[in-house]
Amino acid sequence: MPVTIKDVAKAAGVSPSTVTRVIQNKSTISDETKKRVRKAMKELNYHPNLNARSLVSSYTQVIGLVLPDDSDVFYQNPFFPSVLRGIAQVASENHYAIQIATGKDEKERLNAISQMVYGKRVDGLIFLYAQENDPLVKLVTEEQFPFLILGKSLSPFISLVDNDNIQAGFDATEYFIKKGCSRIAFIGGTKKLFVTQDRLTGYEQALQEHNLPLDTNLTYFATEFLEDNGYRFSRLLFKHNPNIDAIITIDSLLAAGVCDYIAKHQLDVPVLSFDSINPKLNLAAYVDINSLELGRVSFETILQIIDDAKNNKQICYRQLIAHKIVEK
Repeated sequence: MPVTIKDVAKAAGVSPSTVTRVIQNKSTISDETKKRVRKAMKELNYHPNLNARSLVSSYTQVIGLVLPDDSDVFYQNPFFPSVLRGIAQVASENHYAIQIATGKDEKERLNAISQMVYGKRVDGLIFLYAQENDPLVKLVTEEQFPFLILGKSLSPFISLVDNDNIQAGFDATEYFIKKGCSRIAFIGGTKKLFVTQDRLTGYEQALQEHNLPLDTNLTYFATEFLEDNGYRFSRLLFKHNPNIDAIITIDSLLAAGVCDYIAKHQLDVPVLSFDSINPKLNLAAYVDINSLELGRVSFETILQIIDDAKNNKQICYRQLIAHKIVEK
C-alpha cells in the first residue's frame, strides 16, 4: 500500500496537519519539527503530490530561475553549475521543483517570464544575473511578484544575494600590489553587468590607495565570457605595455585564454581570477566567491520572500556572502 500523510505523522509523532504545514514550509513550524518530519518522509519514501497541493493552496511549489541568455557561455561557465547545485540542494530539502526561463534574446526571455508570472506557473523567481535597466526585473517589480536577484541592484527595494564585489576587486588587486606588482591589468565582462562595474571599482580603488597610476589601456571588457576573448585581450595588453607584471580577470573562462597566451609566449606573469572551485589553470591565486552558498542562500531567501507575501509583509533582504583569496 502507498505511504500516506498519516503514516508520516505517526512516524514523526505529530499530527497530519503538522506534516502538511511542514510540506508547505510554514514559518510557524519549528526547525526541529521540520527536520523530524522530513526525516520520516525520507525513511518512508513518501512523496507529496505537488499538483494536488497546488490546486488546494494556489501555490505551485515551483521556483523559476531566470538565466542571463541562452548561449553556450552560460553552460560553459563553472560559476552557474555551482550556483545551481546550491539552489537544487535547498529546493530538494523543501520539496520544491525548479523551472528555467531562458531565450535566445531579451524578447524571448521576457515572454517566458510573462507566462510564468501571469500564468502563476511559479511561486517566485530568482534572477541568476544582475544588470542595469533590466526590463524583466521591471516587469516583476511592477507586478509585485516575489523575486530576488543573484547580484546587485541599485534599488533599495529589491532583495538580493551577492558578494561584496567592490571589496573582492580591491582584495584581488592588493594581493598583487603586496607582492611588488605595479603594472596590473584588468580584464572584465561587459560594463552593463554590475559584477564588472564593482570589481573594476575595487581594482581602481586599490591602485589609488597605493598611489599607483590608473592606465585605461590596461583594462579591457568582453561582451561575452569566452576563452578567445581572454587570449585576444592579452595580445592587446602586451602590445601596449610589454612590462605588465600581473593580470586580473573576473572570470575563469577569460583567465583560460590569458593563461594560454602567457604559456605560448613563455611569459612569467601571474594571473588571478574569480571562481568557486579550484580552476585547473596556472593561476597565482583565485578569489573564492563561494557560489554554492550563493545558490543555497538565494533559494532560502526566495522562500522567505514568498512566505512574507502570504502574510502581506514586504521586507527587502540584502544578503552578502563572504569571499576569500586562495593561493595556488
